[in-house]
Amino acid sequence: MAADVDSMLKVMRHRGPDGSGQWRSPDGRYHCGFTRLAIVDLSTGDQPILAADGRRVLVGNGEIYNYLELRQHPACRDYPWRTQGDMEPVLPLADAFGSDFVDHLNGMYGLALYDGASHALTLVRDRLGIKPLYWTRLDDGTVVFASEVKGLFASGLVVPEVEEAGVAAYLAHNWVPAPATLWRGVRKLAPGHMLTIDADGTIAERCYWRPHPAATVPGDFDQAVEEMTALLDDSVRLQLRADVPLGALLSGGLDSGLVVALAARRLDRPLNTYTVRFEGAAYDETPLAAQVARRYGTHHQVFTLTMAEVADHLPMLAWYCDEPLADASLLPNQMISQVLGHEVRVVLNGTGGDELFAGYGRYFQLPVEARYLELPRALRRGAIEPLMRWVSPMQAWRLSRGEKFVTDGGGYLHDHCTLFPPPILDLIGCGLPRPPPAQAAVFAAYGGDSQSAALAADLSTYLPEDLLLLLDRSTMAASVEGRVPFLDHRLVEAALAVPAGIRTRGGRQKALERAMAARLLPADVLEAPKRGFASPAAMWMRGELGNLARAILTSETALRRGWWTRQGIDRLAAAPGRHAHRLYALLMLELTIRLHGEQRHQAPPSLGLRDLAA
Repeated sequence: MAADVDSMLKVMRHRGPDGSGQWRSPDGRYHCGFTRLAIVDLSTGDQPILAADGRRVLVGNGEIYNYLELRQHPACRDYPWRTQGDMEPVLPLADAFGSDFVDHLNGMYGLALYDGASHALTLVRDRLGIKPLYWTRLDDGTVVFASEVKGLFASGLVVPEVEEAGVAAYLAHNWVPAPATLWRGVRKLAPGHMLTIDADGTIAERCYWRPHPAATVPGDFDQAVEEMTALLDDSVRLQLRADVPLGALLSGGLDSGLVVALAARRLDRPLNTYTVRFEGAAYDETPLAAQVARRYGTHHQVFTLTMAEVADHLPMLAWYCDEPLADASLLPNQMISQVLGHEVRVVLNGTGGDELFAGYGRYFQLPVEARYLELPRALRRGAIEPLMRWVSPMQAWRLSRGEKFVTDGGGYLHDHCTLFPPPILDLIGCGLPRPPPAQAAVFAAYGGDSQSAALAADLSTYLPEDLLLLLDRSTMAASVEGRVPFLDHRLVEAALAVPAGIRTRGGRQKALERAMAARLLPADVLEAPKRGFASPAAMWMRGELGNLARAILTSETALRRGWWTRQGIDRLAAAPGRHAHRLYALLMLELTIRLHGEQRHQAPPSLGLRDLAA
């Protein structure tokens, strides 16, 4: 059977509304398509790109930022270029270096490179997993791939069926770790991985990059400040390359502030910057952002987003996401992107700064945990925790996880992130087996100091599976390209080489990054506490959304799946202050299954939660 490539492109049209193209091999064994968001080389940059000798065919999602430098590489210098774009250098590099061509790329990408001579297909995902790539193998050996899961379903060859192990993984992590997905048979190419399918159907996958420290370690704090700032500045330089309007999200925090400061200094025109405040938020970051905007003379706009229509947006959001994601900030981010889509086609943001410079509290043991661990272990394990399980199973679990900071660093990270620890699974009546934490394997394999291992674990799991999935889906839904200067792999490797005593000097989160920003950002921004960009989920669940969520989650359709009970949902709904994010997570899982697995919508749905709850 042949894939319906037309339908695959149509269902992903939002990712590239500026044109599309297809290529089919003369023998019909390979068929690819591409839908384009034109960012670089607007006139000649269409895809698929056929090599000059006709041997290779390339389709590539994302951007290769160092394409101008690559065009001057000895392997590329005499190549007869057909485009002026960023993707074409892959073809001469592949001729010169084989699969090692990827080592020369700096960017975010999902690539499919077909060799007509050997009938071999190579799929590549960028080092950090900024861009997605999904694939599946059918019973007859056919391999189908796409940038979104819904693209696979639109092929007419892939039937959406839920994999229950994916549900268990979602409840454990708030996302489904690669290479698995929620959907049976659908695989997610992991960050920094390459997949090759040979002519005889043999599939080989290899990891070509993983987070690791650079060979050179900064000698002292001041040297680290200079080196990290220079690398971030060069990353910004590369990521400002675009032939379309460009802007930057500007919050009141260090990460976006640094990106804006470095970008504004490199432009010969005012940078477009955008700050968002939304109804129900616990704080307003616009005054801090305004200080940065004034310092750098940006063309600054503030958008106020109301959340009155949350119930109407969530089904559409679940459709665009097509993997369940428990992060409730997906909604405001998608709404922001919709606004930006009318003004710019590229937006820079500060994602990744926390994972490079230790910006989360989970990289440091909680003081209450440290004090508790001063008690004899026999007393803790033999008396306090068994007694506490009778009084408060959740509190007993929190006490027990503290020891993992020393004995199981990856498990500690996981326990401080999961929405559904064992006591909550018991509360909702979920009997699914609990998978091992995805963070644990990365942490254990890293081999460096515990703080750096924790950063590497988050860089390999939480970052691509949550934050970058959120970035990709929310921006691409509005046909906007989100760029992340902190995730230049050179900066990642350098940051991991920094000793913890320098990175968090004095035991302070992001001490090194604060020093980097000291000459660039206002003092108020430097000293502002970290708050993050959180959605007012508790407020949502206290209102109509809570009632609709409860109705959907206790419907016969949802209860028949057997992953929770009516009584369990009632317990969550009765305490939205504690359980709002859990209700949201279950709701997004249910919506994903209904829209893609059962109703199989081929376009963003016009129905709202009220329709689904009826």
